Amino acid sequence: MGDLWYAIIKLTSRQVVQRVKGRFPMPTQEERLNILEYGLKQYKTETIKAYGEMAVEMTMVKGLTEDAVKRLASLKAQIEQRFERVDTRFERVDTRLEAMGAHLESMDTRLGRVENLLAQILARLPEKP
Repeated sequence: MGDLWYAIIKLTSRQVVQRVKGRFPMPTQEERLNILEYGLKQYKTETIKAYGEMAVEMTMVKGLTEDAVKRLASLKAQIEQRFERVDTRFERVDTRLEAMGAHLESMDTRLGRVENLLAQILARLPEKP
């Protein structure tokens, strides 16, 4: 930035206000070229710095993304394991309910026979006078 200030001071130190044949004096081609080269150099420096910062940020984003993907894969595995355990428990509950259902059916059959026997016994008993 010092070169730019030097060029600006050099240009302004000339008698810019003084008119020569109705015109303001122009900086020489070399002075203009120096200012342009300095500006281009600054632009390149700033661009390289910006690209470097962007590369660092992209690297951080990539790392964070990879970490998030790993955590999601871990969560998916945990959820699948839990669902497998829940499925196993439901299968055991279903088996137990089926066994209970079969037991209730046998009790219904047995109670039906007891009712039939009671009906036969009541049919044989004499009626109250």
